Amino acid sequence: MGKIHPALRVLFKTYEHYPLEDLGLNIFALADAAQDATFLKAKALSKLPSQCLLLEAVGDKAREVSPHLLQLPVDFEKKEWQWVAKHVAGTSHMTLIVTSLSFKQLFNHLRQFLDVKLEGGLELFLAFWDPVVLASLLGHEEDHSLYVKGPIFSEQQKYDLLAPIQSWWYWNRIGEIQAIFGLDEKRELIEEVTQPLIFTVEQELNMVEATLPDHLIYYLKLNNAYLIDNLSDLQRYDLVVENIIEARQLGLNGT
Repeated sequence: MGKIHPALRVLFKTYEHYPLEDLGLNIFALADAAQDATFLKAKALSKLPSQCLLLEAVGDKAREVSPHLLQLPVDFEKKEWQWVAKHVAGTSHMTLIVTSLSFKQLFNHLRQFLDVKLEGGLELFLAFWDPVVLASLLGHEEDHSLYVKGPIFSEQQKYDLLAPIQSWWYWNRIGEIQAIFGLDEKRELIEEVTQPLIFTVEQELNMVEATLPDHLIYYLKLNNAYLIDNLSDLQRYDLVVENIIEARQLGLNGT
């Protein structure tokens, strides 16, 4: 293996002496076109098996802002990994899933967790392709950049999602690669999830809280961009979090 991109080093080194192919494992990317849609037209990725995760997304414009599942080569020397290293590594645009599942099996498995029903009856998409949402749902103590440490999921919900997954990799807010390890159970031993995903009021509030800083940053960019234009993404996040804490100490709520 040649020179390794720093943001991929831990992933590549993990499987250096235990190649994915020898372990009977595949590796997939869950890419968020809403953040960066360049992968959709990237020549280096054009021959990869891929599909929009949201079957409800009709038309090119809808698919260009939706998550997509792609199957990456198990050989890290392939050109597709060079593209990932150059365009994605270190960002929140893509997470990586290692599993023994086939493309179709993983696609169907992930779709079981798209819809979450709230106690009031409202149904929403659960954006687990966003690293902040994923890590907050599953809980990841090693990621010190998380605003809500989690887990928001119950133990059963965590099991249902991670049972067939060996590991789920993502880059956090400061560009550090993180790994959440699953159970790597064989597909034939896993029962299909038949119960709808339901959030309690507490889970709903924790999910809102987990994404609050990013929603506030988006609001500022949209309405008062001059306040944060000279700040880096991380500086914006730190500023917003500090002000959330201070505002609550003063009893202030809302925007």
